[in-house]
Amino acid sequence: MAAGATCLLATACSGAGSPTAVPLHVVTPATSAARSAPAAAPRLTLAQARAEYSKISAPFNASVATVNQDARNGATWDKFKADVLAAAAANRTWARKIRAVRWPVQIQHYVDAMLKTEVPAEIRCYSAVAAAGSLQGAAVAFSGDSACRDSPGTADKIRSILHLPPTIG
Repeated sequence: MAAGATCLLATACSGAGSPTAVPLHVVTPATSAARSAPAAAPRLTLAQARAEYSKISAPFNASVATVNQDARNGATWDKFKADVLAAAAANRTWARKIRAVRWPVQIQHYVDAMLKTEVPAEIRCYSAVAAAGSLQGAAVAFSGDSACRDSPGTADKIRSILHLPPTIG
C-alpha cells in the first residue's frame, strides 16, 4: 500500500506496477496564484485613510523634523549627513507603505502623482545633500538642486481632504 501511494504521488505508474518518472508539475496541484488571484483590498474610507496616512507618515515626518532641527542648530556634518540619509530611508519606506494601500478615490490620483514625481525628487535631493561633503556644501546643494524645490502642494491637498494639518516645515 505504501509503495502504491508513493507511486501515485511521485510518478506515473505504468504496466506491471513499474513506476515511470514524470515531471513534478504534472502531478502537483496548480500554484495558488494560478488557482485564483487574490481579490484587491477594498479602498479605505476617508476616516480610515486619515488614520492610515497619519500612521504611515509619522516616522518620515519625524525624520524630516530632525534634519530641519540639525540645520537650525548647526549639527556636526556627520550627524547631519546621517540624519539626511535616515530621512531618505524613511521616505523610501513611506513610499512603499503608501503604495500598498488602496486610498479613497478622492485622493488616489494625488497619491499616485506624489509617488511618481515628488517622492523620487525628494530622494534625489537627500542624495545630493548627503554627498555634498560639508554643511556648507549641503546648503549649496539644497539651494541649487532642482530636486530640492519644496513641493508640498500635493501632500497638503491630500492632508486637506483628509482633514489633517499641512505638512511640516
